[in-house]
Amino acid sequence: MPEQRHQVFVSSTYVDLIEERSEVMQALLELECIPAGMELFPAANDSQWDWIKKVIDESDYYIVIIGGRYGSVSKESGLSYTEMEYRYAVETEKPVIGFLVEDASQLPHKLVEQQPGKVKKLEAFRDLVKNRLCKFYNSPVDLGAKVSRSLTQLRKQYPRSGWVRADVLAALPSPDELLRLKSENEDLRRRLESYGLEGPKSREFLASGSDTYQIDFVFTRSEKFEATGGFRSKGSQWEKIGMSWDDIFALLGPSILRNNNSYWNAAQPLASRIEYLSGAVLTEAYPNSKFSNFRISSDCIDTILLQLRALKLIELDDDKSWQLTAYGDNYLVSLLGVPKSTNP
Repeated sequence: MPEQRHQVFVSSTYVDLIEERSEVMQALLELECIPAGMELFPAANDSQWDWIKKVIDESDYYIVIIGGRYGSVSKESGLSYTEMEYRYAVETEKPVIGFLVEDASQLPHKLVEQQPGKVKKLEAFRDLVKNRLCKFYNSPVDLGAKVSRSLTQLRKQYPRSGWVRADVLAALPSPDELLRLKSENEDLRRRLESYGLEGPKSREFLASGSDTYQIDFVFTRSEKFEATGGFRSKGSQWEKIGMSWDDIFALLGPSILRNNNSYWNAAQPLASRIEYLSGAVLTEAYPNSKFSNFRISSDCIDTILLQLRALKLIELDDDKSWQLTAYGDNYLVSLLGVPKSTNP
């Protein structure tokens, strides 16, 4: 992912907030942002308004700083350019944040609005900004620190596309190339689906591969009778054993491939494998015993067959017998195929 830099439009009156803007610009540069604002223009007037809107449109975030002055007023709208910029940013749904001086009465007299009409408009503008995300500052340094923290959070909450160096983009695939590759990928997917060689789209939500399934099985236990040396049946007993879905399919797949595809025939290799795997454990648990008639519970067989069907490894044919799908056949080969030896 190319490194992105976000453009931040900084709006404020100018002459009375030079030091504050300087702190904000420094904070933005330290965040590797691109500052933009009214100081780019030699003078604010209605003829430049379209250009100002264009710069706001191209910016990722918008910051307004309100001190003790209302600023230059547009003859057409009767609003200050700072307020016009703020309203436009909100209207175009830019992520905005306002910074208001905490106590304008503490500012030097020359930095405080004196015209009654503008004083009223300034108060109305402050109230407007307070309706959205805003912070209060009490000094230029305090403002810079709050801009840094607030913009970091704003970028996390509202990610934007930002700007990337042209030479970096030149090394990336063009939009036409990306569309071509996307189309080619979709075509290959359609072919795989038509050949039945692609797994189900839901595979990531289904247990598969190395995921373990607990299998319930039953067997007959006979215990050695010391008096005669023979064995006496102790009846049927249930146990559990865990096996991965790949191991289960590797056992059932060849049986289905050989057309041993009836319900119980398909499960017989699995029962034989369980008998082999559990032998040592059962012998330790039940000394002087022998075990026979291993069978898997019908519920587990149902679950296993349905799961393998959901994974598109097996399917029912017209005779309601199980058979491997094209994808299942290919997957079975990948599990059981003998790799070429690397030894000389």
